Amino acid sequence: MIYLSNTDREVTEKYMRMAQSSMPGSTLLPYHEVLQKTDATKVWLFGILRGTNLVYEHCVKNKIDFYYMDRPYWGISRQQPYFLRIVKNDHVKNFIDERPDDRFKASFPFEIKPYHKNGKKILVCPPTNSIATFFKCENWLENTLTQLKKYTDREILVREKPYNPEAQRGTDGKIHTGENSTKVPKEPIDWNDIHAVVTNNSSITIKALANGVPVFADSNNCAFPIAGKSLARIEQPVYEDPRPLFYSLAYGQFTGQEMSDGTALRILDGR
Repeated sequence: MIYLSNTDREVTEKYMRMAQSSMPGSTLLPYHEVLQKTDATKVWLFGILRGTNLVYEHCVKNKIDFYYMDRPYWGISRQQPYFLRIVKNDHVKNFIDERPDDRFKASFPFEIKPYHKNGKKILVCPPTNSIATFFKCENWLENTLTQLKKYTDREILVREKPYNPEAQRGTDGKIHTGENSTKVPKEPIDWNDIHAVVTNNSSITIKALANGVPVFADSNNCAFPIAGKSLARIEQPVYEDPRPLFYSLAYGQFTGQEMSDGTALRILDGR
C-alpha cells in the first residue's frame, strides 16, 4: 500500500495531492496514522517538520521505500511549474547517474562559468537549525571553523540563511521550530572573491559550481560526488566539471505536472 503523509499546510499540501494523482489507490494521511500502518510498501513525505521527520526515520528503520520531497536544487517551487526535488530513500541525491542533458537544458537557470581560481575568501554556509537537529550535527559550524583555521589563514565568511528559526526535538520526537534566530539580510555574493564554499547540505553548492567556485560538502549534499571531502585539502580544491552532476540532478527534480502524470515516479523507480 502507498501512503502519503500530509503536511498540515495548504501551501505544501498541493504537492502531495499532485503526487497522489499519479498513484491510484494511494492514501493521504496525517503523519501519526502513517506511522501506524503495517502494510506500507511506499511512503511519500515533504520536509522534516510537523512530524514528517518521524515518518522519514520510521521508513529508514523499517526499510520501507520512501520518496522525500523538498525544495528543488534549482528553480521555483512556490509557483508554476512547481519544481521540487524528490529523492528515493534519502534526503538529497548525492550520487551521479549517467543522464542526458535534456532536462538540464530545459530548466537550469545559470550560466556555467569556468573555475576562476583567484578567490581570496572562504564562504562557510552552516546547516539550518532544523537540519542540524535532524542530522544531529548541531556543532557543525564550530567544528568546521576549528578545522579550517588549522589549514588556512584566509578570511572566512559565515553566511546563514536569512530565515532560520530555532529548532529542537521535543519529547514527542518531532522537530519543533520557534523564532527566527538570524534575521540576516540576503546580500549578493561576490563569487569572484570566493576561493571555495564549505557547507553541510545547502544547495548553495549549485550556484557556487556554476560561478566557477569549488566546494567542500558533506555526504548529505547534492554536490558531494565532486566536492572536496577533507578540509585539510582546503588549499587544493577539486576542480571537476560540474555538468555531469547537473545532468544527474535534473533527473532528480520534477515539475508539478510530472508529479501528477507519473513521470517523476517512473524516473525515480527506474522504469
